[in-house]
Amino acid sequence: MPAVYTEYSETLSPRHGLVAQNLILQHLSRIKRLDMKTSVEIAGIANCQVRDLHGNLLPFVWTRQSVCNEFENATLLTREALQKHLQTFIEAGVKENIELLQKVNDPALLVDWVVRTAEHWEMRYAEKRNEKFDISQTVLSAMFESVLQTAWPMLVDKFELEEFESNLQEQIKSIASSGVPNKYHQYLMQYISEQTNLEERQQETFFWLHRGSHALVRLLYRQELVPGLRDHLCNLAGKMLQKKEVCNKSGAYASHRQRSDVLQEWFYAVRDFQTWIDQTQIDLKKNLLELLSDPEWIFFVIDHTAVPVTLMPVKAPVMPFAQQTVICEHCQQKTDSNKRPRAVY
Repeated sequence: MPAVYTEYSETLSPRHGLVAQNLILQHLSRIKRLDMKTSVEIAGIANCQVRDLHGNLLPFVWTRQSVCNEFENATLLTREALQKHLQTFIEAGVKENIELLQKVNDPALLVDWVVRTAEHWEMRYAEKRNEKFDISQTVLSAMFESVLQTAWPMLVDKFELEEFESNLQEQIKSIASSGVPNKYHQYLMQYISEQTNLEERQQETFFWLHRGSHALVRLLYRQELVPGLRDHLCNLAGKMLQKKEVCNKSGAYASHRQRSDVLQEWFYAVRDFQTWIDQTQIDLKKNLLELLSDPEWIFFVIDHTAVPVTLMPVKAPVMPFAQQTVICEHCQQKTDSNKRPRAVY
């Protein structure tokens, strides 16, 4: 990690600000993709349909979430409007270059241009609209029940994790009240208008972090310090979701044997999780406490749908070119590439 992040500074140079912005967005993008992967895995383990005929994730798995529903209902640019603009753009481009296109022997050039243009529009539209997507409430409900009712009590009983849970809630509360500064949280606060006072800015950051049991569940499914824990939690949540989909829907399965088989699979998942806890040699408490000592722990409880930054494609900052000597092929004169060429009059 660059030295610029060791301490937070109120004023960042343009270059340092660009590096900090890219680092923040990379963390947020990674957490968001991990959430999507978790939701897909849980729905797949539950034997539920994940994608439609076009390969898009179903709202049952990955759906739009927002802390401001009024803004979501007032979206001006719909998919139909964008499609209309795209068709107009393609027709205008073909009409403008029709004489040139008629002289081309390979008609695949026109097809490639149309397809590539449509792909770029679709990609840009999807990236922008996908910013506020998160795990669906159905999958999230299974994650909560499997952790809070089954997995977490078993982990606390085995590894005595009460200290970790209390430290987690204290750190979240401390960040919200600006007690212990976190460089990533302070950088995000720069996106809030400077005209607001400190109390108003702290209130604005209320939605950035998950709290209470929400923070605990998100952290357990996002952390990577404990090998095997996330896989077992996904298996538990998948079997819980399968049980809820089969046994809690009247008329879905009339056969008592089918319901019994689903319950048996849930019991097997709990048994396997207990076996893993008994056989693991990992100091779970130590690993989780080490996670809280790193400033990056904030991304394990952050709400990526509420942060005031856009999650557009991240480009690495352009660094200065290294000094390099260039030899002219005509006069064999050596020139430093970093020096600005002199004007010739």
